[in-house]
Amino acid sequence: MNTGTTSPAGAAPALTADRTVHRSLVHKRAVEQVLTTAVAESGGRLLGTAQLPRLHRHYNDTCAPYHDLLLVAEAARQTVEAIVHELLHVPLDRRFVIADLGIAFTGLDAVRTGPAPADLLVELDIDRLRRRRDGSVRSLRGTAACRIDGRDAALFTGTLRFLEGDSYDDLRAGSTGPPGPVAGEAPPRCDPAAVGRTDPRNVVIGGLRTEQPGEGERPRETETATGFVADVVADPQDPVFYDHPLDHLPGMLLMEAARQTALAACARTRAVPAGALLATACRARFLAFAEQSAPVRCRARPTGSGTVAVTVEQRGEPAAELEVTIEAVPGSELLARAPTPTAPPGGAR
Repeated sequence: MNTGTTSPAGAAPALTADRTVHRSLVHKRAVEQVLTTAVAESGGRLLGTAQLPRLHRHYNDTCAPYHDLLLVAEAARQTVEAIVHELLHVPLDRRFVIADLGIAFTGLDAVRTGPAPADLLVELDIDRLRRRRDGSVRSLRGTAACRIDGRDAALFTGTLRFLEGDSYDDLRAGSTGPPGPVAGEAPPRCDPAAVGRTDPRNVVIGGLRTEQPGEGERPRETETATGFVADVVADPQDPVFYDHPLDHLPGMLLMEAARQTALAACARTRAVPAGALLATACRARFLAFAEQSAPVRCRARPTGSGTVAVTVEQRGEPAAELEVTIEAVPGSELLARAPTPTAPPGGAR
């Protein structure tokens, strides 16, 4: 039974879930969006805890009896940020730039939802740490093991750079995405059921359509012949992804858009409801900032191995490349009865 207190061997004081950390440690303006509850160093181990909410407008909007993959990613991401500030002493005014991010369930039973809140224990193992001449941390590459009630739940990986204000301004010089509303008229959102959601506010893609390979273009051997395209719906009023003003589309929004596109693509390809499918892993490599000033699209192509390759594009250039693993929700009767054709129903859009 979850007691709300995690006491790793040798840890003093215990990591508790009594309250959240200060919102500034996880780069949030709204306290309601803070998931991390504590961080501490014990015997050279970098540890943190976060509580997975059971009533989150976005991440709990699913019928699957499991915690959302990207909710676990967000909880781990926040906890790593708090560790970086509190234990590695990266100043709060540094700008975090993500080069790559990955999340994968390692124990599906551990992330099954239950009657009590789930406290996530996060242990960060730093693979590579680079410092400036003054000793301050410049970047790190790390892996965070996530456990719930002592059971392996997920593995979170990422590469982060920490930039001073002037360095970030230099990096963003010439960008066409100042803070403010996303340029252009937002496309209509997809039906929530098409992406495994129930609340239209939680849909972040629109205009889902099929796409055949262009002339001279052939899918890889593992890919289906039919690809899918969706427009990213970026709503600057959304309290989850736009907790504070940004000069670009946030990485977590792009991962959510890719996940929804992958789910919708697999649902059509397999001719099953999206709600009968579950994203169990997502890896993202960010190539460029997705600006606010031009439309952003996701191009997805399912593979025969249960993964979906997704490219996030803007102005014809890739901004991110992702791979999303989609599995059947265990015990889904809908999936057991459904046929699994290799192409979507004719004419379906």
